[in-house]
Amino acid sequence: MTIKSYIDNVKDEVYKCVHCGFCLTACPTYLVSGQELESPRGRITLMKATIESEIIPDLNTFAHWDRCIQCRACEPACPSGVNYGLLIEATKTGMNEVRSESFIYRYNLKIILNLLISKWFVNLNALIFRIYNKLKISQLINKVKLNKLLPKKINELEKMIPIINGFPLKSGNYPSGTNNKFKVMLFRGCVMPGIHGDNMRKTIYLLNHLGFDVEVLDNEVCCGSISSHNGDSDMTLKLAKTNIDNFLQNESKYLLISSAGCGTRIKEYNHLFNKNSSYYNKALLLKEKTMDIYEFLYNNLPFKPEGNINLTVSYQPACHLINTQKIIDPPVELLKMIPGIKYVELPSSNICCGAGGAYSITQPEWSKKVLNKKMTEFKSINADILTVSNPGCLIQLQNGIQESSISSDIMYVTDLLYNSYLKGEKNES
Repeated sequence: MTIKSYIDNVKDEVYKCVHCGFCLTACPTYLVSGQELESPRGRITLMKATIESEIIPDLNTFAHWDRCIQCRACEPACPSGVNYGLLIEATKTGMNEVRSESFIYRYNLKIILNLLISKWFVNLNALIFRIYNKLKISQLINKVKLNKLLPKKINELEKMIPIINGFPLKSGNYPSGTNNKFKVMLFRGCVMPGIHGDNMRKTIYLLNHLGFDVEVLDNEVCCGSISSHNGDSDMTLKLAKTNIDNFLQNESKYLLISSAGCGTRIKEYNHLFNKNSSYYNKALLLKEKTMDIYEFLYNNLPFKPEGNINLTVSYQPACHLINTQKIIDPPVELLKMIPGIKYVELPSSNICCGAGGAYSITQPEWSKKVLNKKMTEFKSINADILTVSNPGCLIQLQNGIQESSISSDIMYVTDLLYNSYLKGEKNES
């Protein structure tokens, strides 16, 4: 099967595009480059040219498709309703079949992607990073100016090492103890349990505090978003089927997601299957059962947090939360419930931060360009804290704050909610 065949399979979506240009101001790569071919319209033009055999895609063509962050901000901006996410995933799948790097490229990419979705690998790296941070090796490297001797790529990777928050979150049952309402599942994902274990425990505390028992399944696997973003359809299907079977067998009322990219992938599992497939209907059942954590908390808070937090706070929404799941207000409204919070809107908050799943690894230069623009905007509002609703955003923006020498902190929205509830409880006692 050729790349033309893959794109041809979704040509109805390709020809929905009328080249109006509304997507341009929503696209982060176009905004930092000003180049037509780094926009959704430009990339769709290349898809059309491929379908109509006007071009045979080469490495230069692939590069423009590869640079797409897949934030999908172009979708709500499009008056024609083009499903760009479907188009770019089909294109990436076709690319993996025919690009000239062929075997070596695909083999190395597959190894990297399989490692990124392996919990043992993530937890091992989390342990290494924890030791690295504890020993303050990064500060030592800068102090002795060793960073000037290291290759540029090694330097860039070193700067991307995340701050580890606590030990990995383990699977198991986390009962509320009192005032039980019903049980929910909490999806861990690949990154959060190893890198942000404490943050996930704070989320569980909130759910328990509100009367919900929480179960973290041992048999969950990666949602498949990293695989689908990089064109590995076989792996995506395998992971989707495993999760569908495991989650539907569970008696919990809801599946709650703390990572927006994971939430979008799971809610769109049905797009992976033929409508005649049994898994298509199963995927729709799972979609009805799946909720983003902020959507759930906003709809189920029986009382407001009472602990006073005297801070100026802003918020960078996760792309897949606002662009595909259409969950816009809940995280901001939750922040505004916290006593003492002064909320300041971040300029261009609807524009991606450049994280894009594995994008900061596969396209570090473009990821950095987008991040730098975001940091300039954040500096202009003088906020104490920048809040996020997605692990990739937190890691990306944490790097940006460190490199820009900004004194502000970065936290999940759930972290501030946790702090307020905890402070309120201490005041009561």
